Amino acid sequence: MSKKTLAGKRVAITGGTDGIGKAAALAFLAAGAEIAIGDNDSGKVRTVTNQLNRIHGGTVLGLPLDVTDSARFAEFLSAAEEKLGGLDVVVNAAEILPTSSFFTEFDTATDLQIEINLRAVITGSRLAGARFIEQGHGQIVNIGSAVGVTAALGAAVYSATKHAVVGLGTALHRGLAEQGVIVSTVAPGFEPDAEAVADAIVDCVEHQRGGLLVVPPSGWFRTAMPDPVHLRHTMRRMLGIM
Repeated sequence: MSKKTLAGKRVAITGGTDGIGKAAALAFLAAGAEIAIGDNDSGKVRTVTNQLNRIHGGTVLGLPLDVTDSARFAEFLSAAEEKLGGLDVVVNAAEILPTSSFFTEFDTATDLQIEINLRAVITGSRLAGARFIEQGHGQIVNIGSAVGVTAALGAAVYSATKHAVVGLGTALHRGLAEQGVIVSTVAPGFEPDAEAVADAIVDCVEHQRGGLLVVPPSGWFRTAMPDPVHLRHTMRRMLGIM
């Protein structure tokens, strides 16, 4: 991804120090965008920001962020907007994976998945959407999952949060398009390749793709707003549960 197709774009990424969030930061930098990454571990933010600056030499801001606190989330977006001179894209990539099965999962683990995987995405979408409606343009990218279209018993709560993220994205995609705001939901398959998912995120921003974008483990991706039955069959094939 050597072409600077997103030169001048200003992107804020939650969960930007790990996994898909960090891979997305690298991919956006390679495409020429200016980025701000957020995480609640300030030391990790500094370390990853320095790494990204050494690798690409572009504009990388590392900012404190607690996605479970709406006031601090708003502060993160305001700081990113001020320091970058505006915001064009917000990527809600912060997430937490299940650590045990449904029946052995502690209430605290359940609550944390709901807070980070769902409530924080709602908060980020609301805060970003309000800014983008006011300025007349912008794109929100939320990270869903294949199990947010089908389900997995071994990750029932995680599946439930991702189902909600897909539903949220569908509603926002349909409702905000006329106001100049694009909403994309990127749904990786089982055990996703973070780089492939990052490429899909950048692709949907480059081509202003809204709606649901499915990213199977192979890295092939496509916009997916088909018949729901067809989509469920596609997801089941991806997960090998047909």
